[in-house]
Amino acid sequence: MKPMQIEGARALASAGAIKNVKLIASQDGLYVEINDTFTVANRVRQTRFFAKADTCFSWLREMGITHVDDVDLSQWGIEKKPTIPVLANVLAIWKFGVATAIGEEWVWRTQKVEALSQKGKHVEALKEAEKALQAAEESLKPDHPDIAELLNNLAIQHYALGQFKEAQALYQRALSNAEKALGKNDPLVGACLNNLAEVFEALGESESVESMYQRALDICEKHPDPNITDQSNVGTILTNLASLYLRQSNYAKAEPLFTRALEIWKHFSGWLGAKHPNEERCLVGLAELYRKTDREKKAVPLEKRAATIKSKRGSAKIPGGSGI
Repeated sequence: MKPMQIEGARALASAGAIKNVKLIASQDGLYVEINDTFTVANRVRQTRFFAKADTCFSWLREMGITHVDDVDLSQWGIEKKPTIPVLANVLAIWKFGVATAIGEEWVWRTQKVEALSQKGKHVEALKEAEKALQAAEESLKPDHPDIAELLNNLAIQHYALGQFKEAQALYQRALSNAEKALGKNDPLVGACLNNLAEVFEALGESESVESMYQRALDICEKHPDPNITDQSNVGTILTNLASLYLRQSNYAKAEPLFTRALEIWKHFSGWLGAKHPNEERCLVGLAELYRKTDREKKAVPLEKRAATIKSKRGSAKIPGGSGI
């Protein structure tokens, strides 16, 4: 959205000249239509609605528009908010039921899962993820792409708790769903492939792991997720594949992957500047590779960097694979 568009909408809002606002879902993204003529668009081509809805509502707030009919946009995203009523006269929908889905129970439960997971409260996050999936399955068709997203989220919590068989079954369902609903090159397919490969490694079933990581990497590099601008998903896959090659003593393949991943982690800046947990894994892995190839001097600075990150992280365990 261009700055002049934002300023124009702000001026209309300030003058009280806005009579109606519509959110219109199309194949290319969500459009914000003001007074039937002034139109701005989220041109992200992505069928899943979560990020698109958030983006459009953020636009409206930025333009000084705080209500769309009876919807209080200032309450969007707040945990345990009441369900937004169906707005047949406000929202025009295209394919995946964006309008009726906005504000549904699984949306705020998914937000709660993420918050709990970031705090390491995986038991609580698991319960919320189960409720989110159940709520979505009661309202959506089994092959809806949001079901794949929720299956993936639930599997991540099982994995974090060491419940690998449960995670494996869920990731396989998510992968099958995502491929059917979104196509074989969607970023969600890449995420599911990476996560499923992590589970196979944890279970000691590593026959097809390398090809799964490679396919996941190819998808996420050629078809990047527009909502992941920091390339953290690519960095995670690179780190996982490099770690696999390191365990196989295939140092020639592992080293360039570790190096590429570190370049991504160097530019990563999480919440309040927090480091990504896989940066420490990457540093430790590359340092180990240097020591095993008689390059101790190159290993030392990497080990020091990893130790610094670890000291800031505290006693929490580095995840062997946290899912994406």
